[in-house]
Amino acid sequence: MSINTDRRLAAVMFTDIVGFSNIMSADEDLALETLDQKVSILKPILKKHDGELIKNMGDGSLSCFESAVNAVKCAQQLINDIEKMHSFKIRVGIHLGEVVYRDKDVFGDGVNIASRLESLAEPGSILISKDV
Repeated sequence: MSINTDRRLAAVMFTDIVGFSNIMSADEDLALETLDQKVSILKPILKKHDGELIKNMGDGSLSCFESAVNAVKCAQQLINDIEKMHSFKIRVGIHLGEVVYRDKDVFGDGVNIASRLESLAEPGSILISKDV
């Protein structure tokens, strides 16, 4: 069996719903509704900015872009649209680095750094690496 791998430079974007675990503990239906709202807002914005949703992970998402500018514009629009219409906030981390695409997933330091940035971002903000 052949595994399809491809190494390339990408702008990696992680998103996360702020306080999702607390929302889930207090009201599972509200938490799942919040998650569905985030995903429904994210998908068309990704498409508009030429981003690719790699996967959703719990309340987070991992997306890749060929352009760091598009990644940042996507994140800005996502945060703005969520804050206009909803009571929850997200945080976003973006890093530009080399990643390995393998079987419709991505791996590497570029992914790990973007994930760390997202976890350090303030609610309702985007934290970018110096490479972006």
